[in-house]
Amino acid sequence: MLSKPKSGWTEFKLDKTSYILSYLTDVSMSWLNSAINGLKDLKPFVVHGFLEPLRMICVVSFYNIHLFVEDEDNEVLDPNESNYEIIHMNMLEFCEHLYNDIKDNLKEWVNWFCDDETDLEKREKDLNKKLEELRKLIDKQKEYFSSNIYDRNILII
Repeated sequence: MLSKPKSGWTEFKLDKTSYILSYLTDVSMSWLNSAINGLKDLKPFVVHGFLEPLRMICVVSFYNIHLFVEDEDNEVLDPNESNYEIIHMNMLEFCEHLYNDIKDNLKEWVNWFCDDETDLEKREKDLNKKLEELRKLIDKQKEYFSSNIYDRNILII
């Protein structure tokens, strides 16, 4: 889903289209925070990234991902130019990919959003803490994404 960061860029790809995201968004920290908040409350969440000059918006719903691109200007969004995609992937799968992609390339993600004043040890500690929190939520919320709705102890109205 997220490639190994290199020189302030990462490739985000779920299906056919790939999006090259820039360092203007702290992808690892921002996306982990959004995923944690979404899984904690079992509510759809949004992640985004800058394509320079465009912006990619990704809405992670319960069972689908909605991706589109918009201009940085205050323009009316043209559906023919927004690259709107719907990918059938549930929230838990998205969070699993996010967890693995950041965990597998932790060193690069630690260095992703840094300058001369960034405390890299603190950033690594913070990322590890977020990863641990996401892992616990993924394990906790698995039952809500079971393929058999009757295995769940919830009432659907």
